[in-house]
Amino acid sequence: MLHQLSKVYLIEDDAVTTFLIKTLMEKFSFASEILTYSNGAEALDALQKAIEFPELLFLDLNMPIMDGWQFLETIQNIPKFSKIPTYILTSSVDPSDKSKSVTYPNVVGYLTKPLSKKDLSTIQKPTE
Repeated sequence: MLHQLSKVYLIEDDAVTTFLIKTLMEKFSFASEILTYSNGAEALDALQKAIEFPELLFLDLNMPIMDGWQFLETIQNIPKFSKIPTYILTSSVDPSDKSKSVTYPNVVGYLTKPLSKKDLSTIQKPTE
């Protein structure tokens, strides 16, 4: 049984993918609150206004306005955000993306779309 998280951010520009992932997370009670953002700039804005930070971020790499890499670069320089565990969630099969992702200390995993129940079950609840 998955341990439910209180809040996760899903940062993904594709509406169908967002719907499918959110539905999957809801079906398996992955998190009590799943907030979705269509690009890094929206998510960054939400983080800056948040009273309570998400326990996990799911981050697409290829998005308009602010992509996943730009978002990661930005939050690295903001101490209160730089420790939020982040899973890259991408359709990219480029090995250089995966190797680049491990250079970010807060990136704890690299998942490829479509996300499955098995993927969700491997996600570890962050510990303080």
